[in-house]
Amino acid sequence: MDIQLIEEFKLSHDLKTQIAELLKICFPDACFYGRTYFKQLPHYRLILSVDQQLVGQLALDYRVMRLDQQPIYVLGLIDFAIHPHYQNQGYSKLLIRALEHMVAKFEQNIDFLLLTTKQPEFYRKLGFHTTNQTVQWLAIEHLKNYGIQEQYIENELMYKRICQKKWSEQSVLDMLGYWY
Repeated sequence: MDIQLIEEFKLSHDLKTQIAELLKICFPDACFYGRTYFKQLPHYRLILSVDQQLVGQLALDYRVMRLDQQPIYVLGLIDFAIHPHYQNQGYSKLLIRALEHMVAKFEQNIDFLLLTTKQPEFYRKLGFHTTNQTVQWLAIEHLKNYGIQEQYIENELMYKRICQKKWSEQSVLDMLGYWY
């Protein structure tokens, strides 16, 4: 088993093909149009391989957002996928723990991990918290932007604090970019 952090622009053609297939299998209701990303290219990929075969991937988006009128540095977890043949064997938890181990070395540069999910229980067990709040983001759908959206979001957005900053549900979270 091997876990690697790879910059998006360094992905080989073969690995991109494997990622596109994995996303298609793991998210059958979403249309990726053969792409390796849903809304926007991530900055990094955490790649999990077993016997040199792609088993899982976690796309990572590093950017500044605004919360409580202050900048926060966020590492967004996107398109987390484990091949169905390897699910429920601890690989998901292993990949998240590997990410946390990497992030711990750079905690001065990351305030929060952030993700959206319809399966919050898995992430709660790993120390993530659900937040209910108003969010602003750039709406993107199939390579077209539709402008800034604002909506009160319940039970889909989760964060994990990395530094000493506090999360505030009372203020608007401006993603300063696209929604994961």
